[in-house]
Order: sequence, then structure tokens, then C-alpha cells
Amino acid sequence: MNVEPTADPAADRERRLHFLARRLAAAQKRWPLFADGDRVLLGLSGGMDSVTLLHLLVRWRRVTPFDFGLAALHVEFPAAQGREDRRRRLEDLCGDLAVPLAFAAAEPDPGPPAGARAAHPCFRCAHERRRLLFSHAAQHGYGKLALAHHLDDAAETVLMNLLFKGGLEGLPPRRDFFDGRVALIRPLLLAEKSEIARAAATLGFSFVPCLCDRAALGLGSERERARGYLHSLGRNARTAKRHLLRASLAAGGDAAPSR
Repeated sequence: MNVEPTADPAADRERRLHFLARRLAAAQKRWPLFADGDRVLLGLSGGMDSVTLLHLLVRWRRVTPFDFGLAALHVEFPAAQGREDRRRRLEDLCGDLAVPLAFAAAEPDPGPPAGARAAHPCFRCAHERRRLLFSHAAQHGYGKLALAHHLDDAAETVLMNLLFKGGLEGLPPRRDFFDGRVALIRPLLLAEKSEIARAAATLGFSFVPCLCDRAALGLGSERERARGYLHSLGRNARTAKRHLLRASLAAGGDAAPSR
């Protein structure tokens, strides 16, 4: 989604990030995402959502009562094009924000075992990113792993699982792993993608798109079809997304958002 910034980017950036901070504060009030003394690792892909969350967390920790440390990890894939340019831009971004940045190299895809079906490339990519993020967090003592999933992501996930798996599994705001040593948190879960896009347009950063062959070829996915269906609902889309999130949280035993 392309959103043009206003004539006063600095003021607009502050206003847009302040709005997202209210969404983050609402999520914090409903679910225990952050605590004093946390060490937080952000999964930084370089895309619009994760870069906006990086700016938001840098801003938010200046005003929140929680004193938490923040670092970022970018997972690099060997087949992706423009690796050096992407690395340089992310290093400059995190350097300007005084956020430590590390890189992790994904393993080359070994392909399926003999006689087995190949995994969907997007599934394999997501699995490898998650594996490296959790491994880095656990090895370096980060108790929280922050991902930039938002309300649209959650609603699309619920819709796909409902239609193709027959369940209401979605994206919980928080889930503990490794006997509670690392908690995956989603601070943007109450924010819509359009709200994030409006803030992102003021950041002055050239976002990194998905650079895999599948994305380059424009191949569709079930997520894109779920996204298209929700978009087709027009003014009812926001309510539908909130209902899908609420239903998935209720099914998973999490407190549902009231608004």
C-alpha cells in the first residue's frame, strides 16, 4: 500500500507514531507484552511493518514506564538478490536509531526427502526465519521476541485456517516458548495495515520487499486471496477483522479485545 506523506513529514511522523503507540498501549493493557527489565529482540525483515515497529519501539520506550533493552536481527537468504545493499541500509537505519543489529544466515533449501512433496516456499521461508530468530533470542538472553504482525495478518490467518484446516487458530498476542524463557509478542496486533502504512510513509526509508523468486514472478497465495476477500467487504472489513481476531483469541483462551 502506497501512502503519500504530507508536506510536513516530521510533524506527520510524530502524529502517526503517536497513534500507533496508542494501539500498542491498548495491547499492553490487555496482554502482558512488556515488563520492566526486558531484553527485546525484534525480527527486522526490512519491510514496512517491521521497520515501522522498530521506530515505534524506539519511541515508545522513551515514554513507557518499562525500561527495556532493544536489539534487532535480520535473517538473510542466500538466493535473495541485493543482499549487500539491503544489509547496508539496515545497518544505517539501526545505527541512526542506536539499536544493535545482528544478521543470521538461513540454510540453503535442501529440498524434500526422496518421495516426499516439496514444502511451499513461503512456509519454508517463514519456518527458517522463525527458527533463527528463536535460536538467537535463546542463545543471547533475549526474553522477548517481537514480530510485526498486525490485525490484517491475524484476520487473514484465521480465515485461512478456518477455510482450509477447519479451526480458529490465529496469531496470539503472546506465546511462551522454552519453558517461558522466550516469549513471542506481537505489539502491533491491534493496528490495521493501513494505519501502519500511513506511519511508514513518513519514515523516509526505502523498504525491502520480499525478494524470492516466487514473489518476483507474482505468484499468488491463499493469504493473498484471503486478503482480497476481506478487502472486498469495504466498510465492513474492519469489523470483520476484529471479529476474526476476537474469535481466534477466545478459542485459544486469550482475552479478546473489546474494541
